Amino acid sequence: MISALAARSFLLLVISFFLLLCNQGRSENRVASAEPTARLSSETAQSAFDFVNSIGVNTHLNYFDRTYGNFQLVERELKSIGIRHVRDGVHLVNADYNKAVYDRWSQLGSIGVRFDAVLDPRSALGTLTGDKLDQVEKLAGDTIESFEGPNELDISNIPDWASVDREYQKDVYQSVKSMTSAKPIDTIGPSLAFASKGSSVGNISDRVDYGNLHPYPAGKMPASVFPEQLVLAKEVSGDKKIVITESGYHNALDDHSDQPAVSETAAAKYIPRLFLENFSQGIRHTYLYEFLDEAPDPGLTNFQMHWGLLRSDGSEKPAFTAVKNLINELSDSAEPAHLEQMTYSLSTSNTEICHLLLQKSDGQFLLILWQEVSSYDGKKQQDIAVSPQPVTLMLDHSARSISTYEPTVQAQPSHVYANVAKVSLEVPDHPLVIQIEK
Repeated sequence: MISALAARSFLLLVISFFLLLCNQGRSENRVASAEPTARLSSETAQSAFDFVNSIGVNTHLNYFDRTYGNFQLVERELKSIGIRHVRDGVHLVNADYNKAVYDRWSQLGSIGVRFDAVLDPRSALGTLTGDKLDQVEKLAGDTIESFEGPNELDISNIPDWASVDREYQKDVYQSVKSMTSAKPIDTIGPSLAFASKGSSVGNISDRVDYGNLHPYPAGKMPASVFPEQLVLAKEVSGDKKIVITESGYHNALDDHSDQPAVSETAAAKYIPRLFLENFSQGIRHTYLYEFLDEAPDPGLTNFQMHWGLLRSDGSEKPAFTAVKNLINELSDSAEPAHLEQMTYSLSTSNTEICHLLLQKSDGQFLLILWQEVSSYDGKKQQDIAVSPQPVTLMLDHSARSISTYEPTVQAQPSHVYANVAKVSLEVPDHPLVIQIEK
């Protein structure tokens, strides 16, 4: 993971400012009209199944001497929250170690978890071959869905790290493609702590199925990393689609040495928005960093110990509940046979309201609205009281029912309307899910 937000060069600052200025208020998921009234228009929904499957989380299942040593906690809470995509590192040591680690992978596989497995030259894996990766896949109980290249070599102090990155990624790609696995396994490119270092690596799109980003918002709202990060990613992966294998927020409010912290209350707003925003930007998977706080730090002075959705004592943070409720509301058993259009309008004078339209396999539409605004003042270390903004939803015909949910607040619906085509809404700075039964 990244340890700091390094100062950009003057040229990069100019480019970033220009891109942000040009795209301000024009993100594809922004509500199309900022006028009090809006015309009806049709939009093709995206798959709710795909959105839920875009949600992933980082673990360290080989950290036996930390919170991850309590595997019963890990398994119980992963099952509870509903996240089925996990990123972890590959290590081969000896028979006893390998069994202890990969039995955990296999056990999580029995509840539907699939792994992005990180391969790194610092993990002493030796020469990579298809046979070696077949061995890892067998040890892990056939739970691996992707292999990923080296993790943040740009801050590794390895001499000529960029050359090492390029050559190791070539070995990763060739080894994955020579595996005997009957199922498809993707290859994700190497991650960088600073995407601006991508020019040092150069274009290796012929060695990846997906590009890779680690865009930490550094205490700011999730959308703050766009579009700059996507532009920089092209230096390495060209036009390949992107996976974000690390991103997130920590809660070490008394550690002022590195990335700014946010409160647990703000994280419960930002983290669901992070998944929604990234999916809206076309990101296939987003792996939150990370699942558990790694060790006790009651003084909140070590930011490395406070990235988790759960505290080190196993208690669930508000963000855990918010993500769990969001997944429960949007989960589906299968892809829709075909994605339909919904004809509707959203009338508002607020330009910061974003939306994502999803559909389930039963035809039900799910419209998610949120304000993409700051929910936390990092300088003052205070939560910001953001007023809900009025929005009028108009459909082209009466829906059998419309239900609204606020996953950050509660699992139950906040309002239910029957046989209506028009609904007045109050959109907060966290997701508002509108379930529309045709």
